Amino acid sequence: NKRGGGGGPPPPPPPPGGGEEGRHARVTSIPTELAAGLIGRQGAAISRMQEDSGASINISKPQPGDASQRIDICASSAAAADEAVTWIATRLTDLRGVRDAQERGLSFSDELKTLLALRPRVRQQVESIYQMCGAAREECLRALEESGGDAQAAVETLLLADGGASGGANGGGLPSPPDQRGGGQLPPPATAEELAIDLLRRDARGALERASQEGSPPPYWLGGGGGRL
Repeated sequence: NKRGGGGGPPPPPPPPGGGEEGRHARVTSIPTELAAGLIGRQGAAISRMQEDSGASINISKPQPGDASQRIDICASSAAAADEAVTWIATRLTDLRGVRDAQERGLSFSDELKTLLALRPRVRQQVESIYQMCGAAREECLRALEESGGDAQAAVETLLLADGGASGGANGGGLPSPPDQRGGGQLPPPATAEELAIDLLRRDARGALERASQEGSPPPYWLGGGGGRL
């Protein structure tokens, strides 16, 4: 097995007490063609994930003909293990955006370059804000930086702004439904899921506006906990 991607520093040591007691394991996989992007140059990307999550991440050595590689994750808490799995999935989304652009003979966007360079926890905050607001990920990152890293404040800013109400931005090369409104065509009918998301966003904006007018804290269902979504 390649430990920590084979090029970076060794994974964090187990917690005091020795042995595997209290360790939490997760298993996922990655397409072999994207493994190098997950590891990063000289193991930099996988090392950042290990440092920030406190989890060890081991990527199996590919065998001839293998389409995917196994990833074993071990951490001292279930939250840290799950966090590492989520970060890996998000980075794979970015890497697929790069791959798809290259297959079409296009240069991948500056936004994707920026996302791939972010620390994993910040990148995940951007993704959470994007899922909640629908604003372009570039705008989500800008709002997060302007809020001093407070994800909840970034969500509130984007939902109350005109740009946050538009939703459905493409994220600069990341997978998203194609725009079929060009050339005089009518947009496709909204699915039940899209309608539900639109209603949620409207409810969220309305609740934030009322809370702002009344000087009261935002509703609990918009997220709290020190800026974590």
